[in-house]
Amino acid sequence: MEFRQLKTFRVVAETLSFTKTAEKLFMAQSSVSAQIRSLEDELDVKLFDRIGRSVMITDAGRKLFEYARKMEDMTDEIRSEITDSRYAKGRLTIRIPETLASVYIPEIIARYHKTKPEVSLNLINCSDLQLREELNSGRIDLAYLMIDEIGLEEVNIHQLKTEKLVLVAGHSHALTNKKLLQLEDLENETLLIAKTD
Repeated sequence: MEFRQLKTFRVVAETLSFTKTAEKLFMAQSSVSAQIRSLEDELDVKLFDRIGRSVMITDAGRKLFEYARKMEDMTDEIRSEITDSRYAKGRLTIRIPETLASVYIPEIIARYHKTKPEVSLNLINCSDLQLREELNSGRIDLAYLMIDEIGLEEVNIHQLKTEKLVLVAGHSHALTNKKLLQLEDLENETLLIAKTD
């Protein structure tokens, strides 16, 4: 088992795509497949199920992903310590809804990059469906949600702020004449809501 194989595996596990992994790591797709096959042979387990063009990670793959992330982080930490770098190195994977990311993330990234220029940030659109598993397994490090309440075991949750929701309608819509809206006013209206996953 080699570090390069684990890195390739980790990227396939994150993207669930051999093609995207090949592009991201500047490799031929056949090389990605060969490295994954070699890992599977060595561990004598199936890491991914390939169904048509879809790739799904197996239970064994999820377990290996946690170790692969830890080993990469340890490698970065060792390199940083040995080379006496004054900057932290590594990767921070964050799930965040696009609506929040477009408003807040540019400024946060700019500030973060000034203090930790050698940490790469990986931003993924947010879904709360598997957050507990993803956070506890190390697949992601941090998640931002725009939600009323959430109950996740074994996860640290902090409310950062309250956001105002704004309803937008065409100028000729009947509700634009009302100064104060109640939820009942929206009962028979069609609402377009941004998808978060």
